[in-house]
Amino acid sequence: MRPVVIAVIGVALWVIGFIVSVVVGSGNQPWGQTLSDNFMFARSLPFTIGLGVALGYALATWPRSAAVLRAGSVRRFAGTTVWLHWLATLAVLLGLATGAWQYLKGLLDVSSPVPMAMVYRVHYIAASLLVLVIALMLTDWWMRGENALGVPKGGWIRTLRGLSHELPRPLGSSLAYLLGLDLRRAPPPTEQFTSYEKAISFPTWVIALGLITITGLLKAMRYIYPIPGDILYWVSAIHVGAMVLLGLKVLDHFRYVIAPSRWGMMVAMATGWMSARYAQLKHPGWHVSDEAAPAATEAPAPVRPVGGPA
Repeated sequence: MRPVVIAVIGVALWVIGFIVSVVVGSGNQPWGQTLSDNFMFARSLPFTIGLGVALGYALATWPRSAAVLRAGSVRRFAGTTVWLHWLATLAVLLGLATGAWQYLKGLLDVSSPVPMAMVYRVHYIAASLLVLVIALMLTDWWMRGENALGVPKGGWIRTLRGLSHELPRPLGSSLAYLLGLDLRRAPPPTEQFTSYEKAISFPTWVIALGLITITGLLKAMRYIYPIPGDILYWVSAIHVGAMVLLGLKVLDHFRYVIAPSRWGMMVAMATGWMSARYAQLKHPGWHVSDEAAPAATEAPAPVRPVGGPA
């Protein structure tokens, strides 16, 4: 079946599910807007996940176009990765802002200048968008076998040694001492992603997003499927803890990418392209020098960017 047909079917099923959720949730119900929004969010989850899987499948199987070469630059991320990254960023920031608003209002016991029903509604919309992006990207990466951000099998020692060199000297030396690594050896050449991105940044994102998504879904389902109070208490506690972890991770990510020495990474995440000079200087193990050379007489096989077709 063609990818576009799969995508259309996924969108159609999501629209049908949304309409059904609105119709079922309408009428004289013994609850207000906030609880109605919770029910609509919970009912729409299977359709949202299904839409993400369908779009991810369509994205992974979409016919690839010929590689586009740009003089003096190399593509680090595919176009789809760029816009999915910013959609996830929007969802995370909206979810964190509205989640913190809910938590602080209850903690401080103060009135909100914005109706709380609207705060909860935006929170549910952000959660739906995040679930959609996660389902889409997981499906796409799984079908294409994407693992550029993962540590390769048997490569943990090499990655940790590179991490020890990348961290500030006190932290790197302590890590090397604890793991018995020899920092007198030259660090391994940085590949498409740094050792910090592979060993710390990406796994932290996976843990934080996984915890906040799973606990958030359980909290939303508690009005449809009975969840024991003790379990719900710990689910809520983990959800708040994951919110704090995710907030810290957002700040750490912002700190990491805006450093002047890593500005090329921010440019790549905004455009998909990285300067060939920056790539050769900061990512020598990526072997991109020949690809980005504008004077090449024959275009070599392109490096596959992360995240699908260009």
